[in-house]
Amino acid sequence: MATLVNLKQEHKDITGKDLRLTFSGATEAHLLAKEIARAGISVILTSPRSYPSVWEQKRMQVIFSFLSQ
Repeated sequence: MATLVNLKQEHKDITGKDLRLTFSGATEAHLLAKEIARAGISVILTSPRSYPSVWEQKRMQVIFSFLSQ
C-alpha cells in the first residue's frame, strides 16, 4: 500500500493527472491511514474470513449451491 501511495504521487508529478486508486480488502490500512487519506485513496474493508466460520454455515452454502444448479 505504501508503494502505491508513493506511485500515485509520482504519477501526478510526472503527468499532472491524478491517478484514482481504491484499496480493496485493506485490513492493514489503519497503519497508513493518514497517508492514504492525504493521497485521496478510497478503501474498501472486507472481512478477513470470506468463508463461513462454522460447519453449519458451510453445509448451507453447499446445499444452496446444489439447489441453484
